[in-house]
Amino acid sequence: MSLAKLQAALGMVTNEVTIAAANINFDFTLVKTEAPREYQALGESLSKKRRDDAESGQPHITARRLGALFDGVCPPTANLQKVYGMRVSEICRAVKKEASRGPSEGSAFAQYVGVDGTSIWAAATSSPSAIQVQLLACMLARMFDASEATSVWVELVKDRRAEIGARFQNNEEVHFSVLTAAAQAEISRAQLAEWDASARAWLRTADAVKMKQQKQLMLILDNLDLYVNKDIRVYCSVLTAWKSSVTVMESLISGIPQAVEDGAAILGLSSWHIYPNIVVVGPKRSNDLAMKDALVGPGGTLTVGIQSHPAAVAGQNRGIYWALSLAHLRFYGQPVLQTRELSSDSCRVTFQQLSTAALGALFSQWGLSLSRIDTGINIIIAVSEALKRGLTRRPTVDYKKWT
Repeated sequence: MSLAKLQAALGMVTNEVTIAAANINFDFTLVKTEAPREYQALGESLSKKRRDDAESGQPHITARRLGALFDGVCPPTANLQKVYGMRVSEICRAVKKEASRGPSEGSAFAQYVGVDGTSIWAAATSSPSAIQVQLLACMLARMFDASEATSVWVELVKDRRAEIGARFQNNEEVHFSVLTAAAQAEISRAQLAEWDASARAWLRTADAVKMKQQKQLMLILDNLDLYVNKDIRVYCSVLTAWKSSVTVMESLISGIPQAVEDGAAILGLSSWHIYPNIVVVGPKRSNDLAMKDALVGPGGTLTVGIQSHPAAVAGQNRGIYWALSLAHLRFYGQPVLQTRELSSDSCRVTFQQLSTAALGALFSQWGLSLSRIDTGINIIIAVSEALKRGLTRRPTVDYKKWT
């Protein structure tokens, strides 16, 4: 493709970067690199279907495009990417050993056996920047539910393309691969949801393998009252948290102690399963936590300074918080302000959630349709009233409305 053709195509870029992909004939499926050796155990652990998808399917295309689109946002983090690969491979070997007692490779479920590290392998065979984007995917999957995380990705991609388009129109220097990624067709919501789902599946697997360390970390979080940051604008907030977390972790792995007063770095280490020693300083000081992670360099200690917010004074909302105004959570209407927290309590099912699940299971056994849910609730209320009165009086419930 000639430079003149690229310039002519990108000359049509608006602030939303709505140029058609056909104007730039660059196929991201053609670009594949050898995964770093630290990630090789992951590739060996994937089922054939997952590996094929990660190397030449839609997950690979998504990883390539996101990596190119966000290339240069974060500083180089070679040590973090190396150590992350080592931790991923360690987890994969543990899962593979456990899975050897499960379904065989010749079973009907062979393509689903083992770890789902599709997004990680897709990133590892794409580019270093794609690995950084996968780290961000884990952070978002850790903090938000699937629909919220997907809406964050939609907004990130939209705003990043707009930013690149504006820079190009202002004659600022932009790398060719970044221009190409921005100028091609949008990454669909379904593709971003698939990207998030793979990261989410990986977190469940890694949490199970690193259960002890995760529990120790969650107990530390119970002594914290920190925002990830206080900017509710999705693009600015997420990029700030992403850059902060990878930069801090890169230093910790290199054995350089770090001090933070927000929750971005802690969210990162909980999402990537890398555990430096932690010291908490503040009014709710906890015991220092010596994680003794061999992948963190000597001296790599994270000191956390606590700055409580008003909700914490009342004994509410402990842990790490992130509030974002999600413009793409709903197809119509105003942006939705969502606040999510990370603590030991947020990892458990609440009693209200358990009650709702039990109620749904009961109604399912009764065979109640959705339109007759009120009938089932009225019956339960009647039984409850009868039990409270010791069955001495008939409950004051209008039975006619049940029919």
